[in-house]
Amino acid sequence: MPIFTKPRLLLALIPFIAACAFSPTEGILRARVVNAGGVDITVAGPQGFCIDERLVDEARVGAFIFLSDCAVNPGEGPSIARVPISAVLTASISNKGLPGSEESLSRALTQLQTFLETPLGQLTLSKSRNPETLNVLSITRTDNAIYAFIQDATPTTHTGESPRFWRAFTEVNGRLAALSATGYNAADPDQKRIKAILEAFVAAMQAAN
Repeated sequence: MPIFTKPRLLLALIPFIAACAFSPTEGILRARVVNAGGVDITVAGPQGFCIDERLVDEARVGAFIFLSDCAVNPGEGPSIARVPISAVLTASISNKGLPGSEESLSRALTQLQTFLETPLGQLTLSKSRNPETLNVLSITRTDNAIYAFIQDATPTTHTGESPRFWRAFTEVNGRLAALSATGYNAADPDQKRIKAILEAFVAAMQAAN
């Protein structure tokens, strides 16, 4: 089951996007169509989040997309100018769907949850793949998605994001979508706002496809 990861260096680039010498509206999209295993998938974030075209990676194994806070100005389109970054979202789209989802998505999600509750499965939830710093706080399932609340204490960046974050797994157009949301507010240990953003992300993906 491919779950894609990218170097955390890319996360470090996000806070500096608005300060770079390029248009804050050029290449900033509300939605982006990617191809995953011959199938077009529309990646769309929740309200208030946009895709930076420069940080879209389409490869043979699927697609990887970053999203961050943006504003929409009437008549001008989405912009990242002077928008504080409150969370970073990612979407990893696999070239394949969940095994068995053609017959029963519910059963396929149950099997995925069972895997994620194993030591090997929990390592795939981590950003660092270091079991010594990983703590899976909860794994829950809804009708169309699995949500995992994770703490990874590995200090891999200096951008100030919370060591606690949320991941979600769902299926869109027959393709597995692994979504994540990481916030910057250490005063919210349960990351309730981040979970709500991720739930809205899942809903936006389902609606767009």
